[in-house]
Amino acid sequence: MFGNDRRAGGCGLRLKILVAVLLTCGVSGSIRAQQWGRLGPEGGMVVSLGSSGAAATNEIYLGTADGHVFASKDGAQSWEIRGRVGLKMDAVVTRIVSDAGKELFAAVWYQAPGAGGGVFESEDHGRSWELLGLEHEAVRALERAPSQPQEWVAGTRSGVFLSADGGKNWALISPPGDAELRNVDSLAIDPRDPNVIYVGTYHLPWLTRDGGKSWKPIIAGIIDDSDIMSLRLDATNPDRVYMSACSGIYRSENDGDGWTKLQGIPYAARRTQVIVQDPAAPKTFYAGTTAGLWVTRDGGESWTLTTSKEWVVNSLVVLAGKNGAPERVVLGTEGRGVQVSDDAGVNFKEANRGFTHVIVKQLIANRQTAGQLLMVVDRSATEILESRDDAKTWSNLSLATERGKAATLNADEIQSVFASPWGWMIRLENGQLWIWQQDKRLWKEWKLSLPATARRAAKNGSIAAAKRAAPLKLKPSGTIAFSGIGAIVSTNEGLLHCQESGGCARLKAFDSAAQTPAVWTSAAGAEIAVITDGKLGVSTDGGIAATWSDLPVATDRVLWLDLAQSDDNAIYLGTNEGVFSLRAPKNSWERLAGGLPAGRVEQWLRQPGIWAAGEGDGGLYVSQNGGKSWKRVDRDSERGTFTGLVAMPDGALLTGSQSEGLLWLQVKDTPEGKRR
Repeated sequence: MFGNDRRAGGCGLRLKILVAVLLTCGVSGSIRAQQWGRLGPEGGMVVSLGSSGAAATNEIYLGTADGHVFASKDGAQSWEIRGRVGLKMDAVVTRIVSDAGKELFAAVWYQAPGAGGGVFESEDHGRSWELLGLEHEAVRALERAPSQPQEWVAGTRSGVFLSADGGKNWALISPPGDAELRNVDSLAIDPRDPNVIYVGTYHLPWLTRDGGKSWKPIIAGIIDDSDIMSLRLDATNPDRVYMSACSGIYRSENDGDGWTKLQGIPYAARRTQVIVQDPAAPKTFYAGTTAGLWVTRDGGESWTLTTSKEWVVNSLVVLAGKNGAPERVVLGTEGRGVQVSDDAGVNFKEANRGFTHVIVKQLIANRQTAGQLLMVVDRSATEILESRDDAKTWSNLSLATERGKAATLNADEIQSVFASPWGWMIRLENGQLWIWQQDKRLWKEWKLSLPATARRAAKNGSIAAAKRAAPLKLKPSGTIAFSGIGAIVSTNEGLLHCQESGGCARLKAFDSAAQTPAVWTSAAGAEIAVITDGKLGVSTDGGIAATWSDLPVATDRVLWLDLAQSDDNAIYLGTNEGVFSLRAPKNSWERLAGGLPAGRVEQWLRQPGIWAAGEGDGGLYVSQNGGKSWKRVDRDSERGTFTGLVAMPDGALLTGSQSEGLLWLQVKDTPEGKRR
């Protein structure tokens, strides 16, 4: 979720961050033949839409919540990635304005508290962007004066800014430090007079008639404490103003001096995020709300819901039809991507070809079954998808359990997924573990148990008290590692070895292990490595005995552990300070360098001929010489937090991304690798 920075008591909407990309690129050096591809799923979140204004092209621009801009040259039938606004991964492109040529302007705010944003300009149809101004301002609204093209007005958290020279210089025109005229959400400029500016804030609407020299609140007739999310002047009569607020949609016939609340939209649809007038039918207005699209054909006297009320509509444009074709209504939604209508908003169909904007929360491979993959994605809702053919096709896994429909799992509560020797396993936020039963297509709870005699002694030391002890639970920060015969699990009773039945036994070598952020075990189960209490413990006899070594960092800085049995049992440690290795004969920790940064490395893949590491703040690094040297292989168009790395049989990497969707990277130059 990206931050909801509206003040307490407001009706601001938290929007899910969903983004994905496609890029083809090459990197010089030892990494050859790199090609990026986007595998989907299609759709996702759209923050903003802006049209070129040129009927001959019908080009549309789409802004995301990580700074990316997509474009469509064919009226939203297909999309392509164009570029990224700014250098940060949390840039919310809240507005895109075109001058009907190749020049674009974008209003941006960063999700990090106090990080600002700015107004950006592109002179090449969105491929590259430069900051124009307001770098330290979270810009949420941006409008160009229709009668004065060089004049721009921007709304930020600090107030209202004006530029009279095309965005090169900006001046604050609202009262500095004003407690009310700030936190701007929407703007409108009178097409007849650029000095007449309407401003919607998190609280109420305001108006200036002299370019900001004086302001007045225009509140007659509206319910107090209303966040003004959209302002629209009637193209046929600019004295008529439409406004959306938490309390509904309002209309004024006298420049905002008095407002009438329009009826017909239920209270549940009060968050109207955008109002757009149909240029070919001026009495038709489209209202994109958090409860679907509502349409009026009589200037607001009556409204009809034309989509599912489950749709969250963030943005909307109306495109002129070509050669007598009807106009096209294009919606940008929160989780369903782009939807289009060719019958004035009555019926809609998906239009996401080329646009993938889906969160991949996790991606894993089943090392015991070739071609089997699992990923957890977030579109309009969280889904579990499985592939049995190396990501060529995907199908949804049911959330039903053996307890019946009443016990269907909530996918939003999934904390982690695992590939166990008995089937896929998921861990919920409440600590429950569930195993997928492929034959029944149901989830079965994996309940862990420990013999009473193996329980830790209760305060009174009695076996009876041990029998009454609470059920085994996973530690919140604990982990699970699977061999081919069982699992090493960090529980409230310590580190245990557990079977498919749920029966567990203590591991003598690690009986006193408390904080265990990382565990590794071999496929045979004899070798076990554990990070606990500032030490690394390694056992070669299934956990009976262990040797111990100090760590290069504090325990709470450790993220994962990997042991390379084919490389003299070299041990690799992922931390917030880079990746460390421990190997004979030195038996001392060394940080991997050769181009790999000393930062938080969350994802790690080590396969013959290809190693990969994903940084927590974005950045994918690949090595083809056993970790001696590394190359960063992602560019701005793929840059994001990676949530999974899988080596494919065709010499490619499959990567899940928190902001870029499911991506495929061809690393090795093989004939098989050219098939995608």
